[in-house]
Amino acid sequence: MAISAALLLLAALAMTANVRKAHWHTIAWVTPSPDGQTLTATFTVYKSEDDDSRFCWEVTDTEVQESPSQVTIGVKMNNPCAPLVSWGTIKLPDNGYQFDVQLHLRAPLNGRTVIEKESGQKIEVAQPGKG
Repeated sequence: MAISAALLLLAALAMTANVRKAHWHTIAWVTPSPDGQTLTATFTVYKSEDDDSRFCWEVTDTEVQESPSQVTIGVKMNNPCAPLVSWGTIKLPDNGYQFDVQLHLRAPLNGRTVIEKESGQKIEVAQPGKG
């Protein structure tokens, strides 16, 4: 009986643990280069309140899929400064850091719709120099 209770407790703890791993980030908007061949994806990253002053986010993967009518993009990031395992929710500050990643296209954007890989949602396309 004690082993069953211990296993049940261990399973409950495992279900509430947040394990540090890379994940696809929500992209706020993209800005195409003047020639339309490069998209600058802009999003906000946050640090938990217990982090020191280092900026630790790193891009671990990017994805660009092009079709005649749309471009689907994704940026996967990891924060190696975050705890390997944390319990419960992570409290984030009210403000974050704007972060840009450049993604290269095979063909110019030319009015194609830009879609976010993870959510499938349309991403706002800013005019060059106005993002």
